[in-house]
Amino acid sequence: MLLAAAALPGGASGAADLPSGEELLARCIQRSGGAERLASAKGVEMTGTVEMVGRNISGSILINEQGEKSYSAIEFPGIGKIEEGYDGSVAWESSAIQGTRIKEGDEKAAVERSSSFRVLMHWKDYYSAIRTVGSEDVGGKPAWKVEMTPKQGKVETFYFDRDSGLLARMDQTVPSPLGEIPTEMDLADYRAVDGVQTPFSMTQKVVGQTIAIRLDKVTYNANIAPGRFNLPAAVKELLNKKKAAQ
Repeated sequence: MLLAAAALPGGASGAADLPSGEELLARCIQRSGGAERLASAKGVEMTGTVEMVGRNISGSILINEQGEKSYSAIEFPGIGKIEEGYDGSVAWESSAIQGTRIKEGDEKAAVERSSSFRVLMHWKDYYSAIRTVGSEDVGGKPAWKVEMTPKQGKVETFYFDRDSGLLARMDQTVPSPLGEIPTEMDLADYRAVDGVQTPFSMTQKVVGQTIAIRLDKVTYNANIAPGRFNLPAAVKELLNKKKAAQ
């Protein structure tokens, strides 16, 4: 049964008063458009702008997702392009400044969990445990705080708006070559696109830097460019070198 609309007063709540994590996920799926509609959104293309707040740096962003596969590109004029991808097997990133590398271990597992729709609908494929731990304000509004334990990686925290039921924030510890980096991602400005509630504003806080993404267009069942998820030549070269070294 889905969570009732009634909410408790803000602040900490006793364990007996808390809705289960499974209930909150089910409610989020329903409020996002329903399982059937989300499942029918086979591919997505998102375009918009990205800004490094307070540093006078802004550029464009493109995001494509198709099932487990994903590709994103951020381009800052005068700085260059930062690309990330996952072809269902290999996770990678490439930039003009840091070059190309392949993501493995916990970092790769985090990429596999990166699609919020897939995680919400098939969370048991990626997480071993889920529990509601309390209530906390996000953007001045109360939200249920849910801890989700990945099968690989550190515990992640999802915050579900207590009024709308939609996902309002995600806290994660992201593995990187520089070590484990705590990140906080707020999702807001939800709009219905083909019946799917979609956040057009995403604000990420990481290592003292705030990155604001503002989408201007979202298309489901998009005509994604052929070969979009193919591995770049530089990634294939790294894979060949790794194989030769084994």
